[in-house]
Order: sequence, then structure tokens, then C-alpha cells
Amino acid sequence: MKHVFLSLCLIAGFFSALAQSGVVKGKVKNEFNEPVHNVKVEVLETELLPRYSNEEGEYFVKLLSDRVYRIRFSHPTHDTSILEIRVKPAFTHNEPIVLRTLNVDEQQIIGQQKPTDMNSEEQMEVSPVSAEDASKIALITSAERLVAAVTGGTNNEFSSQYRVRGGNFDENLVYVNGIEIYRPFLARSGQQEGLGFSNLNMTQEIKFSTGGFSARYGDRLSSVLDVTYRTPRSFRGTVEMGLLTNSLHFEGAALGKKQDSSSYKRPGNFTYLVGARQFSFRYVLNSLESSGNYQPNFGDLQALFTYTPPAKKRTFKEKVQNDGSIDTVYLPLERLKLTSYFALSRNNYLFYPEARVTTFGTVQQAFRLRVAAEGREFTRYTTGLGALMLTHRPNTRLRLDYTVTAYRSEEAELFDVEGGYLLSEVNTQLGSDEFGEETYTLGIGTLFNHARNYLSIDVLSAQARGEWTVDKSRRHRLFFGGKYVYQSIADDLKEYAIKDSAKYLVDSTGQFGLVEYIRGQAFLQNNTYKAYIQHRWLLSDKLILNYGLRALYYDQTEEFLIAPRAQLIYGIRYVGGEPKTRLRMAAGVYHQPPLYREFRRLDGTLNLDLKSQRSTHAILGLDHQFQLWNRDFRFFSELYYKKLDNLIPYEVQNVRVRYYPDRSAKGYAYGLDARLHGQFIKGADSWVSINLLNTREDIMGDTLGYLRRPTDQRFSLSFYFQDELPINPTFKSHVNFVYGSGLRFGPPQVFDKRTEYGYPSYQRVDLGFSKVFNLKPKNKGIESIWATLEIFNLFQRANTVSYIWITDLENRQFAVPNNLSARLLNFRVIMKFK
Repeated sequence: MKHVFLSLCLIAGFFSALAQSGVVKGKVKNEFNEPVHNVKVEVLETELLPRYSNEEGEYFVKLLSDRVYRIRFSHPTHDTSILEIRVKPAFTHNEPIVLRTLNVDEQQIIGQQKPTDMNSEEQMEVSPVSAEDASKIALITSAERLVAAVTGGTNNEFSSQYRVRGGNFDENLVYVNGIEIYRPFLARSGQQEGLGFSNLNMTQEIKFSTGGFSARYGDRLSSVLDVTYRTPRSFRGTVEMGLLTNSLHFEGAALGKKQDSSSYKRPGNFTYLVGARQFSFRYVLNSLESSGNYQPNFGDLQALFTYTPPAKKRTFKEKVQNDGSIDTVYLPLERLKLTSYFALSRNNYLFYPEARVTTFGTVQQAFRLRVAAEGREFTRYTTGLGALMLTHRPNTRLRLDYTVTAYRSEEAELFDVEGGYLLSEVNTQLGSDEFGEETYTLGIGTLFNHARNYLSIDVLSAQARGEWTVDKSRRHRLFFGGKYVYQSIADDLKEYAIKDSAKYLVDSTGQFGLVEYIRGQAFLQNNTYKAYIQHRWLLSDKLILNYGLRALYYDQTEEFLIAPRAQLIYGIRYVGGEPKTRLRMAAGVYHQPPLYREFRRLDGTLNLDLKSQRSTHAILGLDHQFQLWNRDFRFFSELYYKKLDNLIPYEVQNVRVRYYPDRSAKGYAYGLDARLHGQFIKGADSWVSINLLNTREDIMGDTLGYLRRPTDQRFSLSFYFQDELPINPTFKSHVNFVYGSGLRFGPPQVFDKRTEYGYPSYQRVDLGFSKVFNLKPKNKGIESIWATLEIFNLFQRANTVSYIWITDLENRQFAVPNNLSARLLNFRVIMKFK
């Protein structure tokens, strides 16, 4: 009886153990439905030893149940894939895996060094979160907004523009697949901008450099953002619906027929990547102090198509070197690739103002402004961009790109707004029966703003780029290219503003009391010729030197400019042959030729007698990757100094940059940037960023010396943190925090007082809660549904973005703050399908 009882216990224990585990199995195939053997199967973040697929491509993994696992499938000649799955008890999951076959030029042909592509750049920083995760952050609708959030370079949640190390919004380069992107010229406020250009649903990689970038990138003073869109491998799509954003994206690849399974021949293929977005701030704008009828409507459509002709049989050629060794150069399977890209955006902002009430001041002395208005404000920005690219790979050592682009933007500002205002003093005595009420009238007057501004810009460009690996050891690589740009700008400005705050519309000289009068017409045509050459030299296994020269001729200013640039990267610590700690040093010269706004005076006339602004960068950086809590983290820091010459002074009103082209200045900027990102919570990426800055300028010809620049933000801190329920990781939460010390401002059109005063600090906290439903269809259907509830501006912070200036009856000026959005709720649903 004793033995029978023991046997029953063992049997029960066996089935109990079986119930606590599950099996994941399947077949690994390529895109031609052929089995792939010897695929490495790793269960990430566990101590399990890797498995390998057999001759039939089959794999088998037994895992504990009721847990979510990430299983990686990797092979030297195929792309890597990761399967995320929750294992059910006593259940066998059949999960077929498809790995894309790599091209010859994508494989490790010689030794262990994998050739990098045209976008590889040691000096560039990779986004701390994927584009897919970035799209789930509150109000992050583009790569531009993500960079602004990560670097702390924004004090305006409405805008996709950002400042970098003391520069203004015009000093940043933005590329999408190597195509330079322009932003609206006439935008005055962030709510007029609409969407940032890049579409996160289409994005594969986001890289940016806040200074010291190489000669391959263009001619701006501050930074470069390089966005790469995906090359699709299979059909998939995304649908987003929410109170603010609605979007649709789909992609896919059409492969030709397999010709001969025994050869290296590969069929031609066609891929498509299409995204459409609709964005409306109406819900958010209704929380502003200016009440009225807001009718914003922003939308865009982007499409990327690629075609690769059918490939011939792979071949190679051998060359005997002087030392007797054999140098083998492989011919790639895909020698030609055709890419076409199209983008169309239309941003309309219509506002019928009605009233506004703003209380401002201090605890000891407070004021209240009441405005009643009628009329309308209408802004329209319509842009179109088309590009054709031919990529030619004669062999794996040489890659050539040829690109032609055409860009057109039509912008209009039309507004007629009339209003009356009342400025009063507010009772601030606690306990008083009239506490918070208006006690004394300080000023009363009228306002009238009129504008009929039209601008159109056409940009045509043609460029050729190349990358040549000089030797078989890949220690020497050359990057070279040339570009021609034609620009045509037509502008018609008719704008004036009237303020009557002293009961008179006519001043003592008998003239109308216009506080601003702009009238001008311009038609500019210019040609720019650019060229660069860059040498990447692998001095040793730990030391890389990038140095190059950039040349530019700009016929508008008749300048021929030379810009040397260099970066030195030293690997301090290596793990498994990969650099984990790198020291970076960079120096270079960066020019920014005036485009159009730099030429324009405040009254609309032009000063064409300008030269290009110049910035000289010196940077010392540390890039340290380490493990904490068995998870990967990365610490990125840079200490920098920028010497600024031939500056054109400016003032900033919201996002509107207004230059003083009749003045010139020199200046400097120095500071420290530090960022840490990784998975503080397992499976959830987070980051924290700290920035210190001091930037000043000295106006030539005055006696005031160095003064703070409008963008002198001494300190900024931002972090994004994610968490999830341990018992159910599909429930997540996130918090996004931004703090920035106050920028500088002054009375409008008073040059010597542009930076006399300081804005209050910018503080904002957004909180979100989300739930993920993983559906995992067998063939086609909805893969997952992500639903989130977000709270914008959790602590109801009244952040100031600009000021309007009001004069009382005694001719005293008051700066009345224009505040940003209040606390709001937002709901979004994102569905992914295949």
C-alpha cells in the first residue's frame, strides 16, 4: 500500500509539473518558403542555453508557463527576428518564423567586420526609444518632437521645433532618407505648425547629433537629425484613433518568382510604405485663455516605393596584392535599387477670437486683462516634396547614390482682428471681501491687427553620394559627394497693427499710431554648390579617425566657404569584441548661409549685404554602455564649446524668429549634456536627460559687452519613465516630465532690450495608463490593440510661451503672458494588423 501511495504521488507530481510548463516550436523559413537550418534560438533574459534549428528548420523550446518570453532567432546570412510570446501551461505553441535573406553587401564577407551603410556615423546618437514606442508618448507625433523631448530643447508642447545648445529653430538640419526637410517660414505660434514632418509609423531609425557632426552632413550651425524610413519585408499596418490624432499606415513587399533554388539568383522585388495622418489641436486649444471658435485641421500623406530589378548570378573577382595576398571583391545580388518618395502636407489654422481673461502678477500685486475681440485669423501652409533615388552597387566595396528632389511650399497669413481691452488691478488682500476682484482700472483701449502675407518657395536639388571601402581589411573608407541646389523665393508682406491706449489714434505728429507696419515684396533666386570628402580611418582595433572637408559656394552672397571637420573615437572598454565604452573628441567649422528670413528687416525690406554665420565646435564626449540589474543601459555625455562669428542677432516671439540684418555680433556657447537610458523596469525603455548651458553674444559697435542670448536656457531636465504590472505586463503606465529654466525676452522691436527679462521656468508633467491586447492571429488580422488614457499637464502648470505688451493710461507698459495648455484628458487606440 505504501508503494502504491508513493507511485500515485509521483504521477501527480509529474502531471503537476507538466501543467506548469509549455512548449514553443515551429519551423524557420526564408521568404522563399525554404527551411533555414542552424538558426540560433535564444530565450532572452534567461539563463537557458541557446538551441539551433535542424536540417528541416525545426526548433523546440520548453519553458515555464504564465510568463512572457522574448525569443531571438539569428543566422549569419539572414536577418534577425524576435518573437514575444506568453506561454500557456500544458500547451504547445506552433510559431513559424520567417527570416529575410540578407544581400551579399549586408553580410559579413571579410573577417568579422560588417560593412556599414551610408548612414553609419559614430558621432550620431541613436534615439533612446524605438519609433514604435515613441509614438505612444503623449504629444510625440514626429521624430522632431521626440528629439525636443529627449534633449530638453523645447518650452512649447504645441511646437515640433527645438533649440540645440543656444541656437534657434533655424539652425537645425533635418533629413528623411537623406533628403533635407524645410519647415514653415511664416509660422508665428506652435499651434499653427501642425504635425512635424517625419511619420513615426514609417520610421525605422532616428539618429541625431547636437554638435560636432561629420562633413557628410550639411550647413547649419547647431545640429542634425537623420531619420530613416523602413524597407518593408511583409504586409503590416497601423491604425490610430484618438481625440487629437488619427492615422493610417500600411506597408508590404511583392517578391518575384524564384528562378533557380540551386543558384544565387534572386528575383526582383517591389516594396511600398504609405502613411497618412490627421491632427487637430482643437480639443487642446479650447483650454487656452483666448476663447473663441478654433478650427485647426492638419494632415499629410507620405509614400515610399522601392524597386529592385531581378538579380543576376552572384560573382566575385580576385586581385593579387603586392604582398602576395588575394583580395576578393564580391558583386552584390542587388546591384541597382530605385526609390521614389512623395510627401504632401496641408496645415490650416482658422480662429475666430471672442474673448480673453488673463490674471497675472505677484501675490503682492496682481493685474487682470480682459479682451473682447471679433474677426478671424487664418494661416495655411501647403507643401509638396518629391524625390527619386538610384542606388548603384558595382560591388560590395562601392556604393553610389543619385538623388533628385523637388520641394514647393505655399504659405499664407490672413487676419483681421479688432478688439477692446480693459486692464485692472486686482485685490490681493487675504480676508478681504473683495479678494480676487478688480478694484482699479489702469488702462482701456483698442487693438486692430491686419495681415495679408503670402510666401512661396521652390527648391530643386540634385546630388550624388558615394562610399568606397578602399582595402579588404576595411580600415580605410572614403565618403564623397556633391550637390546642387536651386532656390526661388517670392514674398509679399502687407501687415500692420494699431494700439490705442491713450484715447488717441493720431499721435503728436499727426500720424496714425501704428505700433507695427510691414510692407515689402521680394523675389530671390540663388544657386548653391556643395561638395564633401571624408576619410574614415580605422587606426587600430580601438581607435577610429573621421576627418573631412566640406566646400560650399553660395552665389547670393558670393561666398566660397571651406569647413574642415574631424572626429576621433577611442574604444576604452570592449566586451565580446564590441565597444562598450568610447571616448569621442570632435572639432569642426560649420557655416549657415542666409536663406531668406535673415535678409528681412522688421519693416519687410531686405538687406542683401550679408555673409554666412559661422560656428566652430569643440566637443569631448563619453559613451558608456553597461549592465544594471541584468539589463542594458547607456550613458551619453558631451562637454562642448562653440565659438560663434558673424552672427545675425534676432528675437524670438513664440516660434517666430525675427532677425536684425543691419546688426552683427560674435558670441560663444558652452555647457554639458548628459543622458541615461535603458530599462529601469524590465522590458520598458526609459530615459533621463540633463543639460547645462551658457551662451552670450556681443553686438559689434556697442559698448555693452557680452549679453545673454534669447535662447540662453541655463538648465533643463527631462525624463520619461515606464512601468508595468509584474503580474500582468500588458498593463503599463508612463510619466513624461520636462523642466526648463526661463529663456530671455524683451519689448518687441526694442533691440537693446531684447533679452532684458526672463520667462518663468517651463514645467510640465504628462501621465499615461495603457493596456495592450496581444491577439496573435495565425495568418492575417489584428495583431495587437494598444489603448491609453493620458493626462496632459497633470499639475495644471500655467506655462508662458510669449507676451503681449499693453500700455496703460499713464503710458506704462505691461507684459501680459500668453500661456499654454491647461490640464486635459486624452484617449487613444492603436491597432496593428498584418
